Amino acid sequence: LWYILPPGTSKKVVGAKVNGCDYFTGAAALPSGAKACIQRSGEVFYLPPSWLHATCALEPFSVGVGGQGGSPKGYEQDFPVPTVPNEWTEAKERAELAKCSSDNVNKQTQTDGAKIESVKEKKDDEQQNWKWFDGNIGEYYDKLERDEHAKRNPNVITSYAVHRWMGPQRKTLDHYILIRKAIYEMVLGRLPPPGEEVTSTGEESYPLRVFDGGCGLGAGLMWFEEHERTWSMTGHTISQEQYTWITTDLPEHKFNVRLLTYDKPLGENESNDKYHAIYSIEASIHSPNLSNTIKAWSDALEPGGVIVIIDDFLSVGVSKDDHDVDLFAKSWIANSVYSTTEVADMAEKNNMALVQDRDLGSQYSIAKLNYRNKAPKLRDEAGRVHQGWLGSKARQKLFLDGKITYRMIVLQKHGDISIEAEHATCAAVAHQTKTKLWRWKSTQL
Repeated sequence: LWYILPPGTSKKVVGAKVNGCDYFTGAAALPSGAKACIQRSGEVFYLPPSWLHATCALEPFSVGVGGQGGSPKGYEQDFPVPTVPNEWTEAKERAELAKCSSDNVNKQTQTDGAKIESVKEKKDDEQQNWKWFDGNIGEYYDKLERDEHAKRNPNVITSYAVHRWMGPQRKTLDHYILIRKAIYEMVLGRLPPPGEEVTSTGEESYPLRVFDGGCGLGAGLMWFEEHERTWSMTGHTISQEQYTWITTDLPEHKFNVRLLTYDKPLGENESNDKYHAIYSIEASIHSPNLSNTIKAWSDALEPGGVIVIIDDFLSVGVSKDDHDVDLFAKSWIANSVYSTTEVADMAEKNNMALVQDRDLGSQYSIAKLNYRNKAPKLRDEAGRVHQGWLGSKARQKLFLDGKITYRMIVLQKHGDISIEAEHATCAAVAHQTKTKLWRWKSTQL
């Protein structure tokens, strides 16, 4: 809480120096003409030169960072710590603002208070106008696909690879390059072809079995099939519209797609061959129970296999009960908003370990490329009402506020993986032997 007086206010009006909280509690009389301003968490308050001010922290714990000219000795004060009410409500805020303007001097404060109330009412109205799906993720994506279907080109992967832009060229395909690199390094113990190069049919290749947990419109499956021709790809979606797009609109392909939850990676037949790798891009956050999902994925992995997740994760120290986090969880149907530390704990309980944790948000300038470093408005300028657009705006706000981060994590199942190479050369066999020996030594250490 700030109390301010304009330049030139006489010392007689200001009176003796007091703790700003004394004005709030009534222990000291508020100087005539003083204006009040509430500074909330994350906001910046700028006070022009020569303005007088007093402050009062309204929360049990507050940290402020600021600058002040002059000699520090001139500001040495030894005020007693006052008792401030524990609960600070909007009603008390309005009452305090009204008190500050009771002498009819602070008309601007009253006007600002009315504007604040108007904005809050407007936001409430806007949120009520969104189309909600009551947590049904299948219907959520069905409606989204119907709305956006005309924008897709089945022959251009980038038109249906709906991820955040990364890299200087604002590409959404970099996600697949990162995942391929992680699989090569952690499963095969070697480097992948650079960038988007296709694995040559003349070099040794490994017929990995790979599962896409939440395959969306099939962009990842299509990219991997084009770039890793010996890999056996399977994906799951619970959206009928996405499934129809993949099976009827996409070009002819070999990968398999099931209209099924990703908590059943082996499908209805649990005797199916297990996977060497499982990946999920911006889908695991929708899991009704991420701990159960991690268990199901771990059970479906070969020893030494990996789970690669690219998604939003809660920043350390941020509560799931935070108002903005709650709005994001409801509108994005983000049932599993966790920190990477919490996910690592889930992995440990399921015979896995966190082996990579990369901050893609910082590394790939996500805020600049996708959000122009600007906070969003809660109204969609294009008039779209699907709750997902509200969720995307809530996600943007959380990201810019530092409450969530965009990361890639790799979980690896304990044990040594065994893969038969196609067209294997003596050098390839020797390389596999070295890789297994290196993993054995790492385990012993």
